[in-house]
Amino acid sequence: MKKIFISLVIVFTAYSYAFGQEKSNIKRDTTKGFDFFFNAGMYVGNKKNANYYRGIPNSMESDYADPNIMYVLGTGFFRQQIMDIILDNYNAENDTSKLKWNDLSGMRYTASMSFGIGIRYRFGKNLSIGVVLTQARMTAQGTAYLGVKIYETNSNDEVKCGLVGKERRTAFELIANYIFPTQSMVSPFLEVGLHVNNTKVVSSNVIVENHSFTMINLYGPNHDPTITQTQLNPRLGGVGYGFSAAFGLRISFNKWAAIEPTAQFRLEKVNLAGYNSMTPNYNFMIRLVIGDKIFAKKVAKSE
Repeated sequence: MKKIFISLVIVFTAYSYAFGQEKSNIKRDTTKGFDFFFNAGMYVGNKKNANYYRGIPNSMESDYADPNIMYVLGTGFFRQQIMDIILDNYNAENDTSKLKWNDLSGMRYTASMSFGIGIRYRFGKNLSIGVVLTQARMTAQGTAYLGVKIYETNSNDEVKCGLVGKERRTAFELIANYIFPTQSMVSPFLEVGLHVNNTKVVSSNVIVENHSFTMINLYGPNHDPTITQTQLNPRLGGVGYGFSAAFGLRISFNKWAAIEPTAQFRLEKVNLAGYNSMTPNYNFMIRLVIGDKIFAKKVAKSE
């Protein structure tokens, strides 16, 4: 019995030593595995799409709810409201029938904040493929001039008004990334992608002396503001698609963490009725990248 016990101790000790040696000869292959990342930056939209919020609908593609600046002056109720605002601020002729839109400027998007989260799989030191979800909340701005007789010196008989449109643009993108390794902590990379986007129109307003009037008909084609009607809340915008190409620098702090300043060119078809042609857009961002040790492949150390 004593001999059996001693034999078991010897076998267990030898096995433990061998297992320890094998474990010490295993490391994680940091060139393969998953990266998780978060990005934030500045999204610059194309002015051709921004003109949707100018309030001049395309008769072939638009419906009653798309922004229409004529809707604001389309009823006596709104006309009188605007006339009262003008009379409170100017020595003007009190005649609602003479109110008209003289000129509308082109619209432009302001630079908007964009955010995204994503995951990608590294097949080696160079190539990775992943998916990313991004969103930008965008604002389009322009100017409208409201014609009205003003009894003041140097008056052009018009009131300058603001045009403001807001939208939320979301994209789900498939990307392929190729890094060019260097001996330093900084490595350049190229990236291409394709995506499906969804645009939601949040608001489209004309601002008359700090008073906001919606250009979106929320009550249907037969809206009568003098009576109570059910608000329909139409869904404006929709699904589009696009392609992207990007250049950036991967700045590695260690094998598991890096930041990636990135400049991205996006060719997108955005679903805004009448203003949905394919247009170039730009996204300038910084990614915070964290590698995943759990999924990294184990390989034996080379002798």
